Amino acid sequence: MLNLISRGLAAVSLMVKQPLASFCDIETSHANALVTKQGDYLSFIRLGGMRRMSTRADIERLANAMRIDISGTLENRGHAIVGWYASDPDLAAVEIERVNMGACREVAREIGLDLHDILDERKKLWTGTMRWEAAYFVLWTRAGALTKEERKQMKEEQAALAKKCDKIGDAQKFFLRSEVMAARHAGFVSRVLSSLKGLDVAATEISAHDGVIVAREAMYRETVGSSWRPIFVGDGFRPRWPDEGDKRPPLELLMWPPLRDHFFDSDAVVLDGQRVELGLFDYGAVDMTLGPEDPRPFVELSSRLGQDRIPWRVSFVIEGGGNSDMQLKRVGAKFLWMFPGNKDVTRAFEFLDHEREANNHIAVRLRASFATWAPFGEVGKLRLRLSTLKQRLEAWGNCRATTAIGDPLEGVMSSVPGLALTSTAPPSVALVGDVFTMLPWGRTASPWERGSILFRQPNGAMWPYDPSGGSKRPAVTDIFVAPPGSGKSVLANTINLGLCLSPAALGARGAKLPLIGKLDIGDSAEGFVLLVQEALGPSRRHEAIFTRMQFAPGFEFNVFDLQVGCEYPLPLEKAFLQNFLALITLPPDQSTPFEGMNQMIGIVIDEAYRLCTDVPGASPKRYRRDVEPAVDAAIEKYRIDLHHEEPHWRDVVTALCNVREYRLAEIAQRHAVPLLQDLIGAVRTDQVKDMFGKLTISLTAEQASDLFERYIYDVIRKFPTLNSPTKLDFGPARVIVMDLAEVAPSGSAAANRQTEMMYMLGRHIIARNFFLKPDYLPLVPEHVRGHHQVRFQETYESVKRLDYDEWHRTQGSPQVRAQAELDVREGRKHNTQLGFASQRLSDMGDGIVAQSTGRFVLRAGDDTEAEDIIERFHLSDASADVVRFRLHGPGAAGAPFLAVLQADNAKYEQMLVNTLGPIELWALSTTPGDRALRNRLYDRIGFREALRRLAKIFPGGSAEKEIEERKAKRLRRGELDARAESGVVDELTAELADAHGIGAKLRYGDARNEHLEIAAQ
Repeated sequence: MLNLISRGLAAVSLMVKQPLASFCDIETSHANALVTKQGDYLSFIRLGGMRRMSTRADIERLANAMRIDISGTLENRGHAIVGWYASDPDLAAVEIERVNMGACREVAREIGLDLHDILDERKKLWTGTMRWEAAYFVLWTRAGALTKEERKQMKEEQAALAKKCDKIGDAQKFFLRSEVMAARHAGFVSRVLSSLKGLDVAATEISAHDGVIVAREAMYRETVGSSWRPIFVGDGFRPRWPDEGDKRPPLELLMWPPLRDHFFDSDAVVLDGQRVELGLFDYGAVDMTLGPEDPRPFVELSSRLGQDRIPWRVSFVIEGGGNSDMQLKRVGAKFLWMFPGNKDVTRAFEFLDHEREANNHIAVRLRASFATWAPFGEVGKLRLRLSTLKQRLEAWGNCRATTAIGDPLEGVMSSVPGLALTSTAPPSVALVGDVFTMLPWGRTASPWERGSILFRQPNGAMWPYDPSGGSKRPAVTDIFVAPPGSGKSVLANTINLGLCLSPAALGARGAKLPLIGKLDIGDSAEGFVLLVQEALGPSRRHEAIFTRMQFAPGFEFNVFDLQVGCEYPLPLEKAFLQNFLALITLPPDQSTPFEGMNQMIGIVIDEAYRLCTDVPGASPKRYRRDVEPAVDAAIEKYRIDLHHEEPHWRDVVTALCNVREYRLAEIAQRHAVPLLQDLIGAVRTDQVKDMFGKLTISLTAEQASDLFERYIYDVIRKFPTLNSPTKLDFGPARVIVMDLAEVAPSGSAAANRQTEMMYMLGRHIIARNFFLKPDYLPLVPEHVRGHHQVRFQETYESVKRLDYDEWHRTQGSPQVRAQAELDVREGRKHNTQLGFASQRLSDMGDGIVAQSTGRFVLRAGDDTEAEDIIERFHLSDASADVVRFRLHGPGAAGAPFLAVLQADNAKYEQMLVNTLGPIELWALSTTPGDRALRNRLYDRIGFREALRRLAKIFPGGSAEKEIEERKAKRLRRGELDARAESGVVDELTAELADAHGIGAKLRYGDARNEHLEIAAQ
C-alpha cells in the first residue's frame, strides 16, 4: 500500500512543475548567520574532525558527553542541528589542486625546479585513489525558541526596521533581522562550538557567504572551486537598470537582489520517479525510513562508501521536542496495545521514558536524506550508485531505506544544506546520544588545510601535511621508527622533497631551496639528491650534493675553520669543538671524559686560536704564494699591498674582506686558523701548564696534558685529512647528503668510536651554518659585520633541516647525543628541524623522544617493540591497534604508517598511507638492486627516460622480484652470489636500454602516460 501511494505521489509530482527557487528560504544575512523568510537564523560550522582515531567505544563515550553539553537546547522545539556530509571521488582532482598541487607548482616555478613529471604523476595517481569530502553542522534557531515576551520584542523590532524604508519590492528584506534572535542564536552556536572543541573536535564557524557557497556547491557539483560569491546587504553590487520609459523606477532595483536570483544556476528537470536533472548531473535520493537498530559511528558508513568510490551526501535533521511530537502516536499505541505491532511501539516509548527518568536522556526528532549522482545521461551508473548507497545504508546498524520518494526533486533538495529545514524522510524519535553517534563529526582531521605533501587515509580521504611546520608546528623534531624495508627512507625522502616545495623555500630574499643536510649510512637519499639535481638543470646541479665521506685526498676538513673574518669561534662552534675534542681524547671503551679534561680542552681551544693571531707571544701563520692560486690572482687583481716582507694569512683575509671578496677570503682563512697539530703547542703554553700542570689522570697515571697530546698525535696519525686545511668544499650547495658508510665502521669499541667521531664531524660539516643568528653579530669583527649581518639574518629566517639516519650507531656516545639533544632544544630558536631514523624506538634515547614533535611509526619489529611504542607514546586504543595489527610494510597501495604529531597545541594520531607513483618510487627507491638498476640506466639513457622506462616495465616501483628470479636461475648454474646479482642488473639494464627482452613492450606505442593508468589500477 505504501509503495502504491509513493508511486502515485511521484506521478503527480512529475506533472506539477514546482519552481526551484521555492526550495530556498534564505532571505538575507546577519553577521555570520543567515536569516530566512520566516525570521529563523542559521549558521554553518565546518567540522574538521577529530585529532585522534577512535574506536566505537570512544565515539559512543564522546557522543554521550556531547549529549550532556547540548541536550538542554534540544529539550523543546526551537533549535535544530543538521549534520551534513558529502564525499565525491570525482572532485578529487579539484581538491588536490586546491590543497596541494597548485602551491607546489608555484613554488617549483619560483625556485626553478622542473618537477612536472613527478607532479603530473602524483595528480593522476591521487585522483584515482583519493576523494573529496566535507562535513558541517548547520545550526538553526526558530522563533519557537523565544519566550512570548521575546517574540513580541522581535516583531516590534522588525516592524520598526520595515517602517524606516520605502517599499523595496522583491529586494532582500533586511528588516527581518532581529537582535533578539541573533543573541539567542549566538548562544546556541557558542554552546555547540564549545562542546565540540571540548571533545577535541576541530570546528569553526564560517561566514554567511561561505555557508551559501557550501550550499550552492552541494547543489551544483560543477561549480565547486568557482569564484561565485553571494550578494548580501552591505556587499558591493551593480544596481539593476530600469526599464526604458519607466519614469519612477522601483526602489528594489537599487537594493540588494534576492538570493534566489543569483543562487540558482539552472532549473531542475524531473526525469522519472527516481531521477532529477540538475546542472550537469543526474541525481537520485534515498531516504532513511527507519533508524538503525544498532546506532553505529558515522565513520563506519563513510569508510565503506569511500571504498566503493561513489559520490554521495547526507543530511541528518535533528529537531528538539521529539517526545511531544509523538504524543498522539504514544496514546494510540497504548489504546490499541493488544495488536502485536503496537506492543513494540509501546515498549519503545516505555524505554524512552525510562532513559529520560533514569539518565536524563532526552529524545529528538530525526530525519535523514541521502543523495548520489552521476553525469547527465548515464542512467545505469546512477542506478548502480543508488543501489549501492541504499545497501550500505541498510547494512549500517540495520536501517531501512527507500528510493521511492513522493517528489524526487524535493527528495534531492532535502540533502542540500542550509536552504531550508525540510526533509522528505519520515520522522522518527531517537535518543539524542544515539543520534550524535551517527553524525559526521568523528572522522579524523589534519591540522593543516593545505600542504606540499598529501597523504591518504586508508578510506581514501585526503590528509594534507605541511613539512615546513609553519605556525601550527614551530618546533619540528621528527623520529622515524621501523625495521629495514618498511618504507621509512622513502617517507623521509618524501618529506624532504615536500620541504623543497613548501613555503620554507620562500624567504625574504626570494625563493631558494631550503637548507637540508642529511647524514646517512648508505645511499638511501642518493635518489632524492639526483632527482633535485636533474630538476635544477645542469647549470645549478651544484646546489644539491651527495658525497661519500672518505679519508682520502680531496676530503680534508679542518674542524677549526671560522666564519670569514673572525679570529675566534662563535659560541655554538666552540661548543662543538669541546664536544669533538672530548670525544677523541677518550679511550674507545669509555663514554665519560676524564676529570678536568673538559675544562682543559676549553682553555686549549682558546690558546690555539690566540696563537694564530697577531698578539705578543703568538705565531700567526705565514702567507705563501702558489698555495691558493685564486687568492694570489685576487691579490694581484686588486693590487693589495700586504705591508710585510712575510705577510700573514690573516692579513690576506682582512685585505680580501676589505675589497668584498668574501669567498676568496674564506679560502685564505683556512690557512690562518689552527690545525689539530697546533693543539700540541697550545697545551704546552704557560697558561695551560699553570692551571692543569698538576692534573693527573688516575687511570693511566699520566699528566692530563701528556694524555691529551698522546690522543691528538694518535688522531693525526689515523686521520691525516683532519689535520690539513679544508679542501672538502660544498660551495653554495643547499642540499647536502653525506654517506658515512666508508668511514663509520662497527663491531669493536675502536670502530664504534670512529663512527661517533664521523657523526659529530659530519654534522659540523653540513650544518655548521644552520645555527647562525643575528645575536652573534657583536662577536664578529667590525670590518665584516655588514657582510655577516645579511648572512646571519637570512640563515636565521630560513627553514633548515638536519636528518640523521641509522641513529642506533650513536648508542653509547654521550658526546654525540648531547650535541644532538642540544640541537633539538635550540632548534626552534634557530628555525632548524631535526630528523632521526632508526630501527627501534629505544635507539633514539629518552631525551630526543621526549622532545620529538613528529613520530612516524612504519612498523614494529616484534610484539615487545609494539607495546613499547604504545606505552611510550601514550597511544589511544585505536592507534594501538594500528601499531599491533595494521602496519605491514609497503604494498601495491602504498606504505602505511602511524603519524603522532604535536601541532596547533594538540596531539594528532592518524594512520596514513604514503602513496607515490612509479616514477617517484623509482626516483626515491632505496632497495640496493633497484638503485643499481636505476643508476646504470641513468648512465645509459639519461635521467628522465630511464625513469619513464622503469615505470612502464615495473609500475610497482621495484624490480626486486624480477632480479631475484633471474638471480636464482644464475645461482643454479653455479655462479657466485655477488656476480650473479651484478650480472642480472647489467642484463636488465641492457634490455631496458635497447628495448629487447623484458623491455620489448617499450617498442609498441607511446608509453609515456600508460604507467599512470597501471599504477591507478
